[in-house]
Amino acid sequence: MPDPAANTTILAPDAIFKGEITIAGPLKLLGTLEGSLKGKGDVHVGQTARCAASLEADTITVEGVVEGDIMAREKLQLGSKANVQGDVTAAALMVAEGATFAGRVSVGPEAVAAATGTRKAATIETKPAGKGKATSLAAAPASEDWLSPAGVAAKPAGWMNNAEA
Repeated sequence: MPDPAANTTILAPDAIFKGEITIAGPLKLLGTLEGSLKGKGDVHVGQTARCAASLEADTITVEGVVEGDIMAREKLQLGSKANVQGDVTAAALMVAEGATFAGRVSVGPEAVAAATGTRKAATIETKPAGKGKATSLAAAPASEDWLSPAGVAAKPAGWMNNAEA
């Protein structure tokens, strides 16, 4: 049986795909994708590619346009012509000079573990964000002293203005 990782799937520059792609091997995207892509391997978004999609794969290289969130379980590379508009989570991130990025970034193995749910559930609270999406938020107490470590009393009001006393 042929090794699925040995064959690269190519979406040509004139291809337009709307929907969800799930793939086990490498993918080179040169056309347009609207929806989502989940892969177990390498995903290459070429210069001619236009993605209005969420992308998830082991290694992702972007040289085209991506409007959507990106999850790279191992590495994300943004080439000099890359234009990414969305949140990025990656174990490692490489950004070439000239790349454009607008969004939030979480980098490192812990960021990937938190995003994929392999971290302890006690530290993450998941709430629906509408339209079928889920957003992970770090659990924080409702009080204003949420930045204080547990068991440490909050500073009294005006404590920084007491220099005159």
